[in-house]
Amino acid sequence: MERNDWRMISEGDLMERPIDFDLIRNARFPEGEFGLRMIEGMNQGHAALTDWGFSQVESWGKTILDVGCGGGAALRKLAEALPEATFWGCDISPLAVSASVKMNRENTLNGRMTFVVCGVSELPFESKKFDTVFSVESLYFWPNPKEDLKEISRVLKPGGRFMTVLEMVGGRLSQRHQAIAERLEMFCPTAEELENLFKESGFCVEKILHDTERGWLCGVGMKMN
Repeated sequence: MERNDWRMISEGDLMERPIDFDLIRNARFPEGEFGLRMIEGMNQGHAALTDWGFSQVESWGKTILDVGCGGGAALRKLAEALPEATFWGCDISPLAVSASVKMNRENTLNGRMTFVVCGVSELPFESKKFDTVFSVESLYFWPNPKEDLKEISRVLKPGGRFMTVLEMVGGRLSQRHQAIAERLEMFCPTAEELENLFKESGFCVEKILHDTERGWLCGVGMKMN
């Protein structure tokens, strides 16, 4: 297996290569050597998507949580842009959390960042703690997206924001991505489904943006009370 096999999950330039499901399943729960490769790949392959998602958030505040933090690249980038903020990251994969700590060692040691192993359904944080919660490419794997968004709302302050950004969008999946989504039991919403999910979970929808050229989808919602 070549080092760049991870790109199958995020780019379309390897369409002729057979899908390696032993590797791809680590997108849901990274573990072992394949998990390390997937984490490295996500850190690199999601960079542009992450930048686009970040650009849609008008105000971050000073307490920020990354749900499904993966290898920690998104938080590292955000910490450089927001020197006064404090950050938390969580992931169900101990391997991913370990990778996040390693990538952000200085900020972890000085107390600017805290990482925990947990799932989105039961966040180990007090209510109304965060100004912003965001998630890059993890909504696909949430056990119950509607209830999980309500849990995110619980830990947000009134007026706080949630942002999610995705590159596998319902109704526009290639045959290859459709096969991956089915095998991994991924929830890949359309723009309309994402908007409805926000509303049903009690968020005021600020933005639903679908970049059809790049196949990216971003949603931003505000907690009202």
